[in-house]
Amino acid sequence: MVRKYVAQVRRGHLITPSGPGALTLLPNRVSIIVTGPKSWMRTRPVQEPGAVSLLDRLSIADRHLQVATGVNRFVQPPSADSPPQDADWVLPGARFPLMEACMNRDCRRMVKRDLIDPNEGRCDVCGGKRNWPTHQVATVLACPDGHLDDVDWAGWLHDGDPCQTPVMKYAVAASPARPKLECETCHKQAQFDPDVDFPCPGARPWLPGTEPEQCQQRARPLERSSTTMYYAHQETSLTIPVAGTTNPVLTHALMDNPVLSPLRMLDQNGRRQDILFQMVQLAGQLGIVTNLDDLVGHLDALANEQDVPPARELELDALTSDLYTPSTAGHLPDLIVEQRDPSAYTSTHLGETLTGVSAVPRLRETRVLTGFTRVEPAVPDPARGYAQMWGKSRPEVFAAGSTDDWLPGYRVYGEGILIVLDQDRCLRWANNSAPNTRITSAGRALPSRLTNDPSRGVLAHTFAHLLMRALAPESGYPLPALRERLYVSDERTAVLIYTAAGDIHGTLGGLVDLVEPSRLSVLIDQAIDSATWCATDPVCGEANPDLGGRGTTPGACHHCLFVPETSCEAFNKGLDRDVVTRFVQSLA
Repeated sequence: MVRKYVAQVRRGHLITPSGPGALTLLPNRVSIIVTGPKSWMRTRPVQEPGAVSLLDRLSIADRHLQVATGVNRFVQPPSADSPPQDADWVLPGARFPLMEACMNRDCRRMVKRDLIDPNEGRCDVCGGKRNWPTHQVATVLACPDGHLDDVDWAGWLHDGDPCQTPVMKYAVAASPARPKLECETCHKQAQFDPDVDFPCPGARPWLPGTEPEQCQQRARPLERSSTTMYYAHQETSLTIPVAGTTNPVLTHALMDNPVLSPLRMLDQNGRRQDILFQMVQLAGQLGIVTNLDDLVGHLDALANEQDVPPARELELDALTSDLYTPSTAGHLPDLIVEQRDPSAYTSTHLGETLTGVSAVPRLRETRVLTGFTRVEPAVPDPARGYAQMWGKSRPEVFAAGSTDDWLPGYRVYGEGILIVLDQDRCLRWANNSAPNTRITSAGRALPSRLTNDPSRGVLAHTFAHLLMRALAPESGYPLPALRERLYVSDERTAVLIYTAAGDIHGTLGGLVDLVEPSRLSVLIDQAIDSATWCATDPVCGEANPDLGGRGTTPGACHHCLFVPETSCEAFNKGLDRDVVTRFVQSLA
């Protein structure tokens, strides 16, 4: 494979921000769009007969996420650090945009390239001693539902006065979004207006060979380097260990792997020695060291596992329990929780409202790409997300042996701090603040699981942002490395601030070190104090919830509350500093 045609992308970045439908650059500076899983399957390397399939080896599973997304499993993108057969799986891209313009200022003619051509463009018109290069245009057409296409430059220029044989010229102006256009045939010229919109053509260039969809949205011009070009949506879940298991790697293989999990189901119908020996052999092929007794113990533990409540409730139960201590000898555990005495924390602002603190030195999280939007961030419907990935509707039930029963996903390992607030005080304050227009407006933008009680949802969300901004400088992690996880139910209100990375050994411990009472109490007070003012006040603090676009963040901006969108569960919406300030005042 020619190196200039291969872009190195981190495994996690193929989920976000460079997942299917996103634009990236090849080393030769050609812009391409990352194609969907359907195209990935076409480039799988040929395997030896009898070997565990590449899909099975890279498969992971999570019961809660499988139910939420409607697929059977998730597949990790191949990694260059994986075994050679994995590293040889090069994922394809497609050239986009296809429209280019000659860089010779005496020529400037536009030309359309082929989507499978990875070479630098050259002008075939101006000729001469120098074969002038062409550059891809800066502006493309995007719609909120994710569709993407080249702008119809000739159609826009000749609107209402069509030219029979248009020959377009394109010149970059002071702003890349406002190029100068000219038709060499009829000599019509104008400067492009990026504020116009177009009927959405429904094109899906990340799914080569698929027909355009019918779309009722209006598409608008966007610079291809704009941050609004691609909003990936992830579903995530923390791993909760199964009681009675000691080897997390074997446990996950029995639950997740498409080769071992059917044999586990077969074992539940009647234990057979030949099946057990076959499972031990397959585990060895997957790189899992085990024996017959160890395997039987894990099968029994999985058979005794009970049905579990919704994922967030189960996660919070685990994060506030004393069952997950670092006692799993010989294996890296999926979760370690160290509960702390809340009375040791002397926060001036929260006082006894701080009813629970847990240090989480180790956690494991599954992240899955479930779809994407453009122009404005939004949460796509799971069925719509599957159609975006595969170019077809998601079946109700996947056939046995399906190779399209998955979405891209991966796992990360890290650490965190959990803070639980007193539920009675939170409910009392929420009931008193229910008529507040600011809270009602901000609460509308929260994820659906938080909208039943928007007051507590906005409170927990805003508190998490304040805490992240206070913890980042002290923990040694940059702010983009921290993430929030909100737990708001009828029984509890809590926030988890955590960080995670792809290395199975986890992160460095800088965040968990801050859980000591003398340090965390001060940081909590500093975070709450920072809610009382902003460098842009009074504009920020007195924002009118009725103003278009600001209603979902009536008291928040980049100076005081916003964090990188990958760190936030609600795309920096549903925030208001005033909520935290009023809550603390109610405690006094």
